[in-house]
Amino acid sequence: MVFMSSEQEDDDATIATDEDLSEEDTDTGGSDTCNGLKKMFSQKIVCLLIFVPIAWGLKLLEHATGGEEGGVVKPVYNFIANFFSIIPLAWVISESTEHLEHKVGPMFGALLNQTFGNVVEILLSITLISKGKVKFVQSTLLGAIQMNLTLVLGLVFLVAGIQFHKRKFNRYQATYNLGMLSVASLALAVPTGLAVFDQWSTTKERLNISRWVAALLMAMYFQWLAFHLCTHNTMFDKKAAKKDSKEAHFFWATTQIGKQNSEYEMMAAQPKERGFAQLSARKDEDDEDEVTEDDDDEDEEGINLCCATTMLLGATVIVAFHCDFLVDALVPTCQEYGVKLAFVATVIFPMVGNFSEVIAAVSIARKGKLDLAMGVAIGSATQIALFVIPVVVFIAWFFEKPLDLDFEFFQDKILMIALFVVTLLILDGEANWLKGSLLITAYTIIATAFWFIHNREFESAGVPPDLVLENVSSLSAGNNTLVMEDRRLWG
Repeated sequence: MVFMSSEQEDDDATIATDEDLSEEDTDTGGSDTCNGLKKMFSQKIVCLLIFVPIAWGLKLLEHATGGEEGGVVKPVYNFIANFFSIIPLAWVISESTEHLEHKVGPMFGALLNQTFGNVVEILLSITLISKGKVKFVQSTLLGAIQMNLTLVLGLVFLVAGIQFHKRKFNRYQATYNLGMLSVASLALAVPTGLAVFDQWSTTKERLNISRWVAALLMAMYFQWLAFHLCTHNTMFDKKAAKKDSKEAHFFWATTQIGKQNSEYEMMAAQPKERGFAQLSARKDEDDEDEVTEDDDDEDEEGINLCCATTMLLGATVIVAFHCDFLVDALVPTCQEYGVKLAFVATVIFPMVGNFSEVIAAVSIARKGKLDLAMGVAIGSATQIALFVIPVVVFIAWFFEKPLDLDFEFFQDKILMIALFVVTLLILDGEANWLKGSLLITAYTIIATAFWFIHNREFESAGVPPDLVLENVSSLSAGNNTLVMEDRRLWG
């Protein structure tokens, strides 16, 4: 027999206990990942993933039968299959980014959200730029801003109003986001105004000013990140605000105790201490409610870093292929069914990248977290205006494509009016179902306008069209009116 001392037995027991704990932690991490994946892929939007193999099958069948001219696979089939394939893949990217944010912390999480939050819009823009559809890129990005600002925010207000009758929200977040969107709207209107009202301005000059304005917009976005996450985070984060408030009250209490050098001061301080105790108790109750609500979020199963990164990168690569397939089927589908390219660019394409955000915002608003839901809606519009549009301008510069901020004057006016309407509706800091209905109605009016607008009238502002004298004999007949035709194709 081998006898061991008590110290050796304790050391062995400690080692065994540590090994057991490490094994339990590993098992727990694996089970959390499995539970997180199970919960993630049990949502209804996952059913749309069936369109991913359908889209690939149609593309392979199209190549096997000699392309679109063979007639076996119509372009509309490819368009529908790829459209509904990008929607769930964009949702996978959004979910993976959210899980990574919890793992890497708020600072790196903000950078991840900045990079992959609108990756579908960026990939779709790159595909359109590579195929020379510059005007289509402008309309898609501006349509995404309008959709988030009116439709998504309207759905949030409508759901919150029906669920809770009326709901307060943080006016700081909405005010600053709308302020930045107003500056971005001014930035988009300047090159367009030069093109419309300055007949001597050239395309090169508008390109130069657009790239300079894009750099300023991106700098403003990074300033907003620093303001929101670092210098003034207490304005937007309730936990940070409560922490600072507790520290301030504790400092006040200690200074008051130090001044109590007499019975009179002690008696005079009793009401203050009593009021401070009541205030602290009330704040502790609020903190308990806050922690309970936050604990519910933290108790949700999370996906580990490796799995979330793999899903994020894999979904991004697959989305790039589907964007290319979608753009290839765009023009033939519109020509076959007579759908205007302006409507597809401004209304249909923004739904591809924003559908997952609509689902997330509505589900969050249904739980009563209105600040977070409004952050998804207005924050996405701000991110597109201040980050995605400048990035797309620089990408087009890299591809040597003339993409500037010379947007259509009609679009700029609609964006400014939409900003004015949203600003009026958030002045009181309260959400209800009527405000939601008003915003949804506003977006319906915008979408209807782009359904009726003609591609010929949707040209880039300021670019002189190719004018052709259609009837020269009218001059000899004494008619001084020149009938001219614009032969420029939209997009």
